[in-house]
Amino acid sequence: MKKFPAFLLFLILLLAGCIDGGGTAAPLIVVATRAPLDAGFQTYLHPSGVFSIRVPPQWIPDQLPFEDGVRVQFTSIENSERVVRLTVMVINTGEPLTAEAFARAVQAYQPQEDGVWTATAPPAAMTDGSVRLQGLRLYPTIGTRGFNIFLQGNGSYFSSVETDVTGADSAMLQTLMASVNTFRVNTNVPLGIGSVNPMSVTSASGVLGFDHYTHWEDTNGGFNITGEVKNLAEVPLEAVRLTAFLLDAEDNILVERSTILAYDVLAPGESAPFRIRFDSGRPSIAVRYEIQGAARAAEFSLSTFYGNDNFLIGEDRAFYNTNGFLTVTGLIQNNNTKLAKSIRVLVAIVTDEGQVVAVQDTFINKDQLLPGEATSFEVTFDELGGNAFKYKILVQGTTD
Repeated sequence: MKKFPAFLLFLILLLAGCIDGGGTAAPLIVVATRAPLDAGFQTYLHPSGVFSIRVPPQWIPDQLPFEDGVRVQFTSIENSERVVRLTVMVINTGEPLTAEAFARAVQAYQPQEDGVWTATAPPAAMTDGSVRLQGLRLYPTIGTRGFNIFLQGNGSYFSSVETDVTGADSAMLQTLMASVNTFRVNTNVPLGIGSVNPMSVTSASGVLGFDHYTHWEDTNGGFNITGEVKNLAEVPLEAVRLTAFLLDAEDNILVERSTILAYDVLAPGESAPFRIRFDSGRPSIAVRYEIQGAARAAEFSLSTFYGNDNFLIGEDRAFYNTNGFLTVTGLIQNNNTKLAKSIRVLVAIVTDEGQVVAVQDTFINKDQLLPGEATSFEVTFDELGGNAFKYKILVQGTTD
């Protein structure tokens, strides 16, 4: 089955020589040794230890959701823009990659000629046994990008190193070549067995959008970023992973935090609220933050996902309980013909200016809801990042 790319968006916001000797001295001969191409790079080691690669120290790594193995992308800062220049993927196929098995994996991996991906050269066998793919990919919002993709086998592990060469000058092309040549796989690190499927190369900007965002500090010293993330793609997205960075005035990353969106599948055009909390607060030298969003086209969750359109919400109201905490209650009815299970209620509190200032979710007190069956829910907020004006409710579940 064809897989689609993970997608990415960045959101950038402001926060508040002389020789001493006589004439008879022998000539001085200096032999210069050329510095290695990766001089000044730093080694990135995946948390699992399954691969390492050397990249420029300014590049930002980000782990992407990937069921079949591990996948990490590296972002370069170019003229104040952030570009995903390199993406690494490693899959344990579960079988030794003989010449025949590797050829099958390469064939299975190659993106299909579907009007979105266009090969610009046939697959090329490299002297080290790897295979290079070259092509163009058309993204709906940022246009066409050019890629060189390198595929290799190590034992049962199949890897790809995808490089985005769009607009790359000679220095960037040399940097990409140097990084690719340092890629190493450690087959002694165990990975679950996965499948090799067509991958539509690296991440694309503009398919996740952010809106109604704000930041605030809670009474326990935590620094919070709340808002909504929206699917701008033409396909449903799942496994939406949000990562926030706090940076200083020199664009150095001081700290980062990640979270998985509580709403499992975003339909095209659909939004869901999020909250990212830095437990230790905001460093005093942090002047701005960035949010990255990564997701994949929905496949694994879509078959069992039971989204908000399948539920009716009634008798809902908001009030402050006896402890002074804002509480939202109501009834949820299963408004479809399928059995609903693992039902989760996600509530966002919004100011009169539309900013999301609190997000909370809870599971209902029943394991399942029959078609037409209803039950109550209650969501309590211990703190808000602004004045509550209205609330938004999303409900999701699973079905067989």
